[in-house]
Amino acid sequence: MKIRNLISVVLLLVGVNSFASDIKSQTVYVDVIKSEPIYKTVNIRVPYEEVVSKAYEVSVPCGHTTNTVNNNSIGLDTIIGAGLGVVLGNQVGKGNGRTAAKIAGGLLGAGVANNYYRQNSNDIKYCKETRYKDEVVTRYEYTTKEKLQGYKNTFIYNGHKYTKITHRPKKTILVRSTISF
Repeated sequence: MKIRNLISVVLLLVGVNSFASDIKSQTVYVDVIKSEPIYKTVNIRVPYEEVVSKAYEVSVPCGHTTNTVNNNSIGLDTIIGAGLGVVLGNQVGKGNGRTAAKIAGGLLGAGVANNYYRQNSNDIKYCKETRYKDEVVTRYEYTTKEKLQGYKNTFIYNGHKYTKITHRPKKTILVRSTISF
C-alpha cells in the first residue's frame, strides 16, 4: 500500500512538471490611459443634543378665602345645626327637663355649626401654576456624503480595452498573460 501511494505521488509530480512545461506566461507593464474615481453615496446620521422645556401644572397656595359677609349673621348651616340639636335634646330627659334639653341642644347645635362655618371659610385657596422642566433630548441630523470607493483604471492591451479597479489611481498596470498548448 505504501509503495502504491509513493508511485502515485511520483507520477503526479512528473505529470505536473510536464504540464508546466507546456505553459508559457508573459508579464508586461501597460500604460493607463484613464483613471477615474468611483464614488458611493452614503447616508450619515449625526447626533446632537437639544434642551426642550416641558410644561406641567402644580397646585400652589395663592392666598386665603375670606367671607365678605358679616360673620355674625345666621346662615342656613346655623339653622340646620340648631334643628339637629333640638332633635338630640328631645331624646334626653322627661317633662320640663326635656324642654330644657331641647333648648340647650338647639343652642349648642347652632353654635357648633356656626363655628365650623367660620373655620372653614378661611381655608387656603389653591391656584394652578404652570412650571417648566428642561430635558435634554438627543436628535439626529441626516446628511449624504460622497465616499471614495476606488479608481477605475482603463488601459489597452493587444488592441482590446480593459479596466481594473484599484484603491489608488495607477499610471501603469501589470498584465500577466498565459498561453498554454
